Amino acid sequence: MITFDIQLSCPGFSLDVAGEFGDGITAVFGPSGAGKSTLLNCIAGSIRPDSGSTAIDDDPLFASDRQVWVAPERRRIGTVYQDGVLFPHLSVFGNIEFGWELISESDRRFDPFELAEFFGLGELLDRKPSEISGGERQRVAIARALATSPRLLLLDEPLGSLDAARRGSILNYLKRVHTEFEIPMIYVSHSISEVVSIASKAMLLREGKVESFDRPSALLLGAAVAGGDIDAFENILDGVIGESTGQLTTVRVGDVDISTRHQNKKPGDRVVVSLGANQIILGATQPENLSARNIFKGRVSEVWSSHEMIFVEVDIGQKFIVELTENALNELGISVGNDVFLVFKSSSVDVFDA
Repeated sequence: MITFDIQLSCPGFSLDVAGEFGDGITAVFGPSGAGKSTLLNCIAGSIRPDSGSTAIDDDPLFASDRQVWVAPERRRIGTVYQDGVLFPHLSVFGNIEFGWELISESDRRFDPFELAEFFGLGELLDRKPSEISGGERQRVAIARALATSPRLLLLDEPLGSLDAARRGSILNYLKRVHTEFEIPMIYVSHSISEVVSIASKAMLLREGKVESFDRPSALLLGAAVAGGDIDAFENILDGVIGESTGQLTTVRVGDVDISTRHQNKKPGDRVVVSLGANQIILGATQPENLSARNIFKGRVSEVWSSHEMIFVEVDIGQKFIVELTENALNELGISVGNDVFLVFKSSSVDVFDA
C-alpha cells in the first residue's frame, strides 16, 4: 500500500494531492501540466515536497512533521521513463546488470539472465541501445528497473514514443510482470486506451489536484470526455492465435473467437489485439445478411454520455467498449442490462506479436 499527502509549490504550478494506491496497477491520468510526472518524482524522491508525507506499507519515505527523508537510492523504487534512458555505452545485459549490482545480495529477487529471457531479450544481450528498436529499449528499461528488486514500479508515459504494435506488446509484458512478480505499479499516461487496458484503478489529476479516483472506464470515459481531452479509444486485449482458413485467422480473446485477417502465425502464439471503439457497430436486435465476420451477443454493463460522445461497455465474455453517437443510442433505446449485438469486420482488427 502506497500512501501520500503531498504539497508542493513552485513558480506557475502547485501540487496538493492525497490518497493511497493499492497493490495492483494504478493509473494516474490527466492533461499535460496536471502534475502527473511531478507526483511520481515526489514518490521516487527526485523532488522533495514542501510538506506532507509518503510511505510504502507504513514504511515512511518522507514526513515533514517528523523530518523524515529517505534518499531516492534507498527507497527501492524502480522507475521507467518514456524514452527508456538507457546507458548508451553499456550493452543490453550491462544495462540490466547495472541495476542488479546496485543492491545487496540479500535483497536480490531476480537474476539478470532470467529477466532478459522473460522480456525476450536473450538474443540481444551483446547489443548496444543504438542497435535495438524502441520497443526493445523499453523492455530493457523495465528489466533494468526490475533488476533492483523494487517494492514499487513507477512508469512515466512508458509507451509515449512507441507505435501501436509496440505499445500493445509492452502493455502485455507489464501485465505479466504484475501477475508473475506481484509488484505494485503506478502508471502515468494521457492515453485512455492504455489506462483502461492495464489499470485496476485510475486517478484523474487536473491542475495539481485529484479530481476523481475510480474504475478506469468509469473515470476516464466520463470525466475525461467532459474535459474534452479524450483520445481515440482502442480496445487493447490479449489473445491466442487459433486456426487459419483461407483469408481468415481466428484469435481467442477471453471466451470468444474473433475472426481477423490471415495471420502468418502458429496456433497457440500469444498476440495483442487492437480494435477501435468506433469500428464496432452496436445492434439492439440480431443482424442478418451481413458481410461482417464478427457478430457477438452480449449485455450492456455500463454507458457514459457527455458532449455528444457516447461509450457503451458490452460484456460478451470479454468486455468491449463501443463508441456511438447520442442519436444512435436514443434510437436503439440501449441501457444498462440490455442484450445487444456487436458487429465488426475482420479487417478492423489489428493483431500484433506479444
